[in-house]
Amino acid sequence: MESNDNNYYDVRAQDVKLEDITSSAHNAEILRRLRDDDLASIEGKEGALYIIMDYVSNCDDFFIVKEGDDWGWLGYFIGRNKQIRDLHLYCLPKDRDQVGAFMEGMKHNRSIEEFRFHHEIEGDSIIDRLAPFIIHNTNLKELRLLGIHFGLDCVHSLAVALIQRQHKSLTCLSLEYNNLSNEALEEIIAALSGYKKLESLCVEENLSRRDQKYYDMLAEIIDLNRITSSKKNAEILRKLRDNAWNEDLFIADYDSEGDYFCAEEGDDWGWLGYFVGRNKQIRGLNLYCLPEEEDKMDAFMKGLCRNQSIERLDIRRCEIDFSSLSPFIVNNGNLKDLRLFDVDIFCAHSLAMALSQRQHKSLTAFCFSRNNLSNDALEEISAALTGYPYLEEFCVLENNLIGRDGCESLGTIFRSSALYLKEVLLCGNDFDDEDLQTLVAALTNATTLQSLWLSSNRSIAAAGLRALSQLFSSASVCPLETLHIEDMNIGDEGAEALVDGLRGNTTLKHLVLTPDSAGITNTGWTAFSRLLCDTSSINNTYRSNHTLEYIGDDYCYMSNPDGSGKLFLSGDAYSGESFRGIPPAIVQYLKINKEYHSLQDAATIKIGRCHPDIPVEVFFEYKLKLLPFLVSWFVGFGTRKCSNCQNSTTREFQRRELSAVYKFIRGMPMLAVDGQIQMRLKSSCGRKRKFDE
Repeated sequence: MESNDNNYYDVRAQDVKLEDITSSAHNAEILRRLRDDDLASIEGKEGALYIIMDYVSNCDDFFIVKEGDDWGWLGYFIGRNKQIRDLHLYCLPKDRDQVGAFMEGMKHNRSIEEFRFHHEIEGDSIIDRLAPFIIHNTNLKELRLLGIHFGLDCVHSLAVALIQRQHKSLTCLSLEYNNLSNEALEEIIAALSGYKKLESLCVEENLSRRDQKYYDMLAEIIDLNRITSSKKNAEILRKLRDNAWNEDLFIADYDSEGDYFCAEEGDDWGWLGYFVGRNKQIRGLNLYCLPEEEDKMDAFMKGLCRNQSIERLDIRRCEIDFSSLSPFIVNNGNLKDLRLFDVDIFCAHSLAMALSQRQHKSLTAFCFSRNNLSNDALEEISAALTGYPYLEEFCVLENNLIGRDGCESLGTIFRSSALYLKEVLLCGNDFDDEDLQTLVAALTNATTLQSLWLSSNRSIAAAGLRALSQLFSSASVCPLETLHIEDMNIGDEGAEALVDGLRGNTTLKHLVLTPDSAGITNTGWTAFSRLLCDTSSINNTYRSNHTLEYIGDDYCYMSNPDGSGKLFLSGDAYSGESFRGIPPAIVQYLKINKEYHSLQDAATIKIGRCHPDIPVEVFFEYKLKLLPFLVSWFVGFGTRKCSNCQNSTTREFQRRELSAVYKFIRGMPMLAVDGQIQMRLKSSCGRKRKFDE
């Protein structure tokens, strides 16, 4: 193409036949409007021009380049136009001379405020020619360069042009998919130091090309709106970046109120991982989705693994290779709680190795649920966890691949004297009686265990429940307080097995089962009633269970007001229904046990209520020595009347007290008479001595 200077175009601009320098009447009309400063009549965005190749439909503001269009004239008319505000350049000719002619004309424009270039091209073909436009166009506010293959020389030319601009009016600079090196990026960032109005800097490279330095250089100036799919997500990234985040973070593929980062197309997983990794305030991270693309997953994990503040990590419904998460598990000394729900665990060996290599054995809670764990994987992980002395909560839920060997593996954890397990959850694993017997044999050594969950193990029957007596017996060192067996049809035999085990037990307070599906008939409930209060004799009532406070399924846990431990509340605190499905007689005994924490007091109340006619004859052999104790017992009973006892009026207690004393004296009349005579003789002797004196 013959090179023409600006004078050439100036002389011919008004007379040139536009149809001869364009490929269509549509393009000729656009040149006419550019020449005559008549862009206001173009339908579409006012002052906008799009230069594009092979577009299907004709839009008023689209110059569709084809063979026959003269790039020199196009550049000239753009350069002299005073109305164009936005120029979107999506193509350039292959001929370098045509590129030069176009850029020579365009560089004279002073009205363009936004220039977007999106075309794969070598940087040396355009940057030097674009530099005068960047330097002298004082109205330029947004500069977007995409797809240019920058070399160091081209980057230097761009940086110099940015520095030489007199008006630092840029508000947006976007450099995307330009294969920028860190050295090149560093030079551009330095050139932008004087741009106080810069609001958005977007530098987007393939994830595989990014490293830590890339993120560090851009972290404070990157446009968060360009790397997220929503304003909410951008605000979350801002708080993470500025360490203004003081709550748990939820990352999910659905939106919800609160602290949910809803991951959608447009969210940059590399930047999300980076900001999570550098944040020092976040305490809990809940991962409910992860990207399917391997490069996005790797970029996110690399960032996450640098975090040192996260104490709770909850991963759900994700596929994850734990070799990528291992650095986080090994190096985060603050991690205390790790939970994996619906996670297909690839490379469980990597997880076990990471747990073994942790220097800070600070985990207090570890949970698996629906992970399809094999026995071999569980064995490795269990062995690794035996070295965690602060582990208080251990959960293996609904992992149906666990068999007898898996129970043996779990036993290695329960037998470890180094652990302080307080809560063990083993729900929904399809354990049978023999499996439970294996587990119980190991749990008898758990000296700190307070809560055991066996719910939804529907193959466990009376034989397995009978094995629990090892935990309930006085010889056991296990201080179990709560047993969960919901959603299990234990039947009357299972109920009687539990009752037999709980005789003499002084630790279990809560037996959580589902009355509607437990299969317990009147026979089983009668056994529970007899356990709580055996009315066959006073001695048997005294020896009944005065510890069990709750039977049923309507329950919750809540922290105590002083922050210590957990407080068990029955369902009436929430639903208004307490002890749903439990016979009233049993409920009364449970309430007595709950109201009186002293076993002696609970026994006294039950004896006083269930034995209105005290058989004092058994005390006659002790003569009158026990009479003061009998009276004292009635007085104490009167002051400790259970709030749930019926017909417990003051007059009733006085009647029973006088009746017992009467029967006591009537049974030993001579002892009573002799006692009165001796008292009178002593009184007479005392008066005689006083008279003699």
